[in-house]
Amino acid sequence: MKAPFLLLAAAPVALHAQDYFQQQVDYTISVQLDDARHELHAHESFLYRNNAPVALDTIWIHLWPNGYKERGTALSEQMNRTGDLSLHFAKDVERGYIDSLDFKADGAPAQWGYHTSHIDIAWLKLPAPVQPGGRVTISTPFRVKIPDGKFSRLGHSDQAYYITQWYPKPAVHDATGWHAMPYLTQGEFYSEFGSFDVSITLPANYVVGATGLLQDARERAWMDSLAAAPYEETQKFYLDKQRVKLNTFPPSSERTKTIRYKQDRVHDFAWFADKRFIVRKGSVQLPRSGKEVTTWVMYTPKNAKVWDEAITYVNESVRFYSEHVGEYPYDACTAIDGTISAGGGMEYPMITVIGNMPDKQGLDNVIAHEVGHNWFYGILGSNERDHAWMDEGMNSFLELRYMRYRYPGSGFSIGIPGLKKAAAHLSDPHRSQSELAYRLNARRNLDQPLSLSSDDFTSMNYGTGVYMKTALVMDHLMAYLGEEMMDKCLRAYFEDWKFKHPRPKDMKAVFERESGRDLNWVFEGLLMTDEKYRVKAASLDKRIWVGATERWHLGHRAKGPSKVPFAITGYLGKDSLGTVWAWNHGFGHQGRTEYAGLPWPNVDRVRIDAGNRTLDIDRRNNTVRAHGLFKRCTAPSFEHLFGIERNDRLSLYWSLLPNWNQHDGWQAGISLRNTTFPNQRTEWVVAPLYSFLNDRVGGTARIEHHFDRIRSSWFRNIHLGFGARSSGLLHDHKAQAWYEKYSPSLRFNVKRPLAKPWVHSINLRGARIYTTSELIGNDDVVYRNRIYDDYLELTHTASEERKLRPSMITTTLTAGEDWLCGSLEVKQAFAYNARGKQLRLRGFAGTFLTGGENAFGLEALNLSWGPQDLLYDHAYFDRGRYRTSFFGRQFNKQQGAFKTPFRSGGSASWIASVNAELDLPFKLPLALFGSIGWAPYTQVNADGTRSLETATYAEAGIGLTLVKDIIEVWMPIYVSDRIFEEEDFAGRTFGDRIRFVLALEKLDPTRIVRAINP
Repeated sequence: MKAPFLLLAAAPVALHAQDYFQQQVDYTISVQLDDARHELHAHESFLYRNNAPVALDTIWIHLWPNGYKERGTALSEQMNRTGDLSLHFAKDVERGYIDSLDFKADGAPAQWGYHTSHIDIAWLKLPAPVQPGGRVTISTPFRVKIPDGKFSRLGHSDQAYYITQWYPKPAVHDATGWHAMPYLTQGEFYSEFGSFDVSITLPANYVVGATGLLQDARERAWMDSLAAAPYEETQKFYLDKQRVKLNTFPPSSERTKTIRYKQDRVHDFAWFADKRFIVRKGSVQLPRSGKEVTTWVMYTPKNAKVWDEAITYVNESVRFYSEHVGEYPYDACTAIDGTISAGGGMEYPMITVIGNMPDKQGLDNVIAHEVGHNWFYGILGSNERDHAWMDEGMNSFLELRYMRYRYPGSGFSIGIPGLKKAAAHLSDPHRSQSELAYRLNARRNLDQPLSLSSDDFTSMNYGTGVYMKTALVMDHLMAYLGEEMMDKCLRAYFEDWKFKHPRPKDMKAVFERESGRDLNWVFEGLLMTDEKYRVKAASLDKRIWVGATERWHLGHRAKGPSKVPFAITGYLGKDSLGTVWAWNHGFGHQGRTEYAGLPWPNVDRVRIDAGNRTLDIDRRNNTVRAHGLFKRCTAPSFEHLFGIERNDRLSLYWSLLPNWNQHDGWQAGISLRNTTFPNQRTEWVVAPLYSFLNDRVGGTARIEHHFDRIRSSWFRNIHLGFGARSSGLLHDHKAQAWYEKYSPSLRFNVKRPLAKPWVHSINLRGARIYTTSELIGNDDVVYRNRIYDDYLELTHTASEERKLRPSMITTTLTAGEDWLCGSLEVKQAFAYNARGKQLRLRGFAGTFLTGGENAFGLEALNLSWGPQDLLYDHAYFDRGRYRTSFFGRQFNKQQGAFKTPFRSGGSASWIASVNAELDLPFKLPLALFGSIGWAPYTQVNADGTRSLETATYAEAGIGLTLVKDIIEVWMPIYVSDRIFEEEDFAGRTFGDRIRFVLALEKLDPTRIVRAINP
């Protein structure tokens, strides 16, 4: 049992030095669909040709339907990690698997077993080793229980079937060894080229699209008739609009049919079946050879309006990629409407499945991307799991070029209201979508190098890095080389490596050979590292170098990978003088200025990367003028509310800011800020508010600088900030009070691999809080008192933001003038269904380490807090303690976190509490809650002595959690005796217990964007 695993480990060492080779696998499969039980019954035989220089005694087999079988598979664990709990909580009837296997090698029974960690990988021990140049035929029956299509690629939606990654498939064995891998959603495939001969039996009224060419003349004629006839004749069942709306299926035919598909030089086989499909057929002539390729689209009536021009999209995609990369080698190409089950889209040789799309341009975009995978994955068969950028990223680059060609004047195609207008200033909206998405994580130093395996990326980085950054880097390269040379490199790469397994070094070698350029800055620099490339214009003046005449020179500073080329465009007045290319030599890390000589005798202004084609992380400092006082400054734009970052200048935003609270009344103000998307290195906001009631100016101001491009083995980010806030505390006809808070802060994000579950941060902040009170005496004299308190707080937070079991541990030390308090807060939640309904547990313990006797009022620890907090962190409408007004019911879950308001749970010594909230399994976000807490008190005994005792407090009730920890309403139903006695003594009613959380401070858009999970 252990021998195959030793071989797997040793193979990469044994073959590392061998020349390139690749195996060949030729399949014969017969399969029958049981659409009542959602099962496949099949028999497979494949001829395995060993072209390796060593004999093989074991073959590794992928059994990927088993990824859907149970909790704990690599697929289930990855979905849990990315927040999709649907497979974890799936019912047995929704799961999938493969069984009934009985492997034979050349007709003889073969020993086989499962991988010790993955039930979707098996090893097959051959009766006799297959020698170099030899072959062996492996055969087995098998059954596949088709999972629900909501999980991943293989699946069904009722009687619509998406049959992908469904058969036993040998892993790739190449010069680096075996590549056995579990099935994943984020992370695709690597398979051997060969041939497929597949016969499919199913009810006769199913329409089927598949890899390969249909061999049956009768079925071809039927498909042609469906494609040629009008919709009303071919889909009479759907003339009833209600049936279209319900997306119902016609009954399956009692008659079955067997249809056969054959194809050479492919490495996978997928098929799709649906009784509702509308079929359309077309053709496209390839631009170089004139060869004609048959094209098909198959879509459901529900999506007919979006899909009615889809045949054009397939044709244009095949033509475009054939022109720029290499001629499409197959005779057909098909796009399938996969409705909700396939997500955005997924590629297979000669066929692609597309999920629901909102509009025709979006559909054209996704079809182009998925059809394009016939080149980058289908024909250029790189290892998608280890080098995802080679297929997804390269294909996204061609998709970017396709969209520029098809929709040159189009703006953003993302359906967010107002976004198109906000992005109107962007010169290349198609590229800008990817650039803004890439910058979201890169600006926060949360991006990842593209050298990682697929499963090591965060979900966002898989999209913004693998797909988008690669496209941006290749667009940068094309701008440098020119489109003609870029196409020459692509075509050479295609011709050299079609139907093979290229690696990154192979692509680099072809591009350097064809271009005659050193491209380390692309393949070793921008792609393989997470260094941020930044270049800025420093000066523009005339200089004389030794042995040369006087000429204009651009001083520039660059950081990031060295020798990255950038374009320099000169201007004289409004006229462009042309563009030249320069590059940095790597001195930028030491802060040195480098100089590039310019070819123009006269120049007024120079801009770096005027075409916005490099990977520059920030272009707003790329312009410099030859004359004037502020040569590098451009007047900022001044816009309303919010916007998308400009490339040519800074942006400032304003908005009117009405406000109200109990102590200041109505306030009028204005908010000024530089908040934009993506985040800025230095972010600030100033929001003064004038109180008509108090005739006083308050409000907030904040500035924070983010050291988010640091190269440190300890910290990922460092944030240095300062904030100020002022608001009222009291107002009546005789007295008023207000506070002013000034707070510097320093926060460290500890550096850990982003795929690791725990995230650590350390926050140090200070606060000076002035409290001013004014009292009008009986003599009508205003008596004013102003005091201040200083506080220092150190917090360490460790969090695991996984939807299945999120955790957070917060340790805090808070120091006043003459006291020190420590606290520990532990939060642990457990999701119990796929919708993320949770049981949330929280524990808190706090104690004064020194000087507890000096802590008074808000400085004391409390089991129950009202609308107050020691450091004035929260936004309260009424800060009067234990008020029964509406806004006096506002609170935040801090310290003891009891929902019920009461006074007696305070202590200058210690407190402890345990809180629980249980979401009820309904659409209405109701939750049950309970709390128990302990606090010391002094007992006066009958003999007059005093003793320190511990009081226990408890509560339970029900709440409405509209937005967890932000908008909540809680109604305690049960309270323990001590709380009840206090209520009774104070005359509070049952209704006075009801309180709500309204944490508006958590809705700061700047911090929301910065806190987006990477």
